[in-house]
Amino acid sequence: MTITKERGKADDPSIDLHALGYRLLGRGPSKITPLTRYVRRNLEKTNIRVNHIVYVSSMFFWTLIASAASFPPSFLFINYFLPLIGLRIPAYNAVLYSLIITFASGGLTFITFLYYPKYIASSIKLKIEKNLVYIANYMSILASAGATPEETFASLARSGDIFGVRESARAIIRRVELLGEDVLKALDEESRRSPSREYADFLQGYVATLRIGGNLQTYLSAMANKFMESRRRLMAKMINQLNLAGEIFVAALVALPVILITVLSIMGFFGGEVLGGLTAPQLMALMTYVFIPFTAIGVLVFIDAVMAGW
Repeated sequence: MTITKERGKADDPSIDLHALGYRLLGRGPSKITPLTRYVRRNLEKTNIRVNHIVYVSSMFFWTLIASAASFPPSFLFINYFLPLIGLRIPAYNAVLYSLIITFASGGLTFITFLYYPKYIASSIKLKIEKNLVYIANYMSILASAGATPEETFASLARSGDIFGVRESARAIIRRVELLGEDVLKALDEESRRSPSREYADFLQGYVATLRIGGNLQTYLSAMANKFMESRRRLMAKMINQLNLAGEIFVAALVALPVILITVLSIMGFFGGEVLGGLTAPQLMALMTYVFIPFTAIGVLVFIDAVMAGW
C-alpha cells in the first residue's frame, strides 16, 4: 500500500511570509510570550505545515507591520475623506482616532494570527463531523468485504477528501508505511491529534474493537446509526439559530436604525455636539455608512457560521 504523491502543486506562499518574520525576529518572540504552547497545540490539529516557533515570530512581525502601516492611511481618511461627506473632525481628534485605529489594526492582526489555527482546526472538525455517518458507512462496507484496517485507511487516503478525512487517513498510513508503526498505535496517535472529539472517540472505539477481536462491521454500523441521530439533533438546533438570526436582523437593521434616526433628528434641532465631538448629522452619516453595513455583515457571518455545520 502506498500513498500517491501529488505533483504539480505550487508551493504555499504563506510559508514564505511566515519565514520572513522568523528571519527578521528569530526565536525571540516564542521565548517571551506565554502563548507559544497554545499556538503549538492548535497547529498540531491542522494541516498547516509551519513550525510553531516560526509561526509565533511571524505573528509578532506582521502585527508590527500592520500597526505601522495603518496610521498614515487612517489619518488621511479622517482628515481628507470624511470632510467630503460632511464629517469635519478637529486635528487633535483626528490624530487620536488614527492612533486608536493603529492599535486596533495591530491587535486585530495579532488576534487573527493567534486564532487562525484554531479556525482551521474548527473547519476541519466541522467537515469531519458532518460526514461521520458517511465515513462509518464507508468503513462498514469495506469491513464487510474483508478489508484490513490498513486497506481501509489506505482507501480513505485516496478518496477520503469528500469525507474530510483524507489528511487524517494519509497521516495514519504514513506512520504505518514510513515509520513502521503498528496500525493500532498510528490510530491512537491520530485520535489524540484530531480536532474532532467525536472522530477521536470513533477511532478509539475502532482501536478497542480491534484489540478485543470484536466484529468491526457491527461496531461501524452501530456508530453510523448513532451519528445519524446526532445529525437530526443538529438540524433542530440549526433551525433555532436561524430563527435567532432573523430576529437580530429585524431588531438591528430595521427597528434600531429607524429609532436612532428619529432620536438624532430631534436632537439635531437643538444643535451642538451629541457624542464624542460629533453632531447629530455626523452621527447619522456614521450610522448610514458604518453601523448598518457592518451590522449586516455581522449577521451574514453569523448565518454563515450556523450553516457551516450543514
